[in-house]
Amino acid sequence: MVIVFAHRGAESIAPENTEAAFRTAVEHGARAIELDVQLTKDEVPVVVHDYKLKRYNKDAKLAVNQYTFDELQAIDVGKYFNAEFAGAKIPSLQKILQSMPEDILLNIEIKNSPVPHAGIEKQVADLTNQYYNLENIIVSSFDHTALLRIAECNPDIKLGFLMHYPMINAGKYVNMTGLNAVSVHPNKKITDAAFIEECHKYNLKVYPYTVKSQKEADRLIEIGADGFFTSLETLYEIN
Repeated sequence: MVIVFAHRGAESIAPENTEAAFRTAVEHGARAIELDVQLTKDEVPVVVHDYKLKRYNKDAKLAVNQYTFDELQAIDVGKYFNAEFAGAKIPSLQKILQSMPEDILLNIEIKNSPVPHAGIEKQVADLTNQYYNLENIIVSSFDHTALLRIAECNPDIKLGFLMHYPMINAGKYVNMTGLNAVSVHPNKKITDAAFIEECHKYNLKVYPYTVKSQKEADRLIEIGADGFFTSLETLYEIN
């Protein structure tokens, strides 16, 4: 079965990482969704990708961790995408976990760059355990030490290792961490049949990112990928 993750929700037809994006993804048949998490100044886990908010609102001059949660709620992150979404806010992770159907597979990516968010791992571990079905949670990050900290908080949480650059024996490396890793999430540009085969040797699923065409999807599935992250809602129900 091919697992297709709606990247930041239905980001091609709704403002990314908003409640509207996740709701729209489900309405278009997504069975798996990816979202990004950072901490606010008052240490509330919020769902947003960029470290600075100017792409979503030119009047927002600061970084996510320089605003309190209440201050973030005064920032419109929908109008930039389309006037139809004016008034959209950056949601808390708790709110998304409470509002999503628990049969949806959620990939929560911890954003620890360009600055680390101290304590974010415990917050993510606690919130997912309290408000969602852990069987349908994968926590991923380019910061692999963050995955170690997730495991220290709750070793039962499934982990996904994000990789942007080519890596020798990626599957072996992930396996040697001894963590509860279930998947590797490589840049599609470094994903070939040999990479996938090597990861499969260690029973790791391979979900490349971010697919933007049917042609890209077909190539990845043909060489053995177990699924992928996509920005196109038309690919959610691929077989």
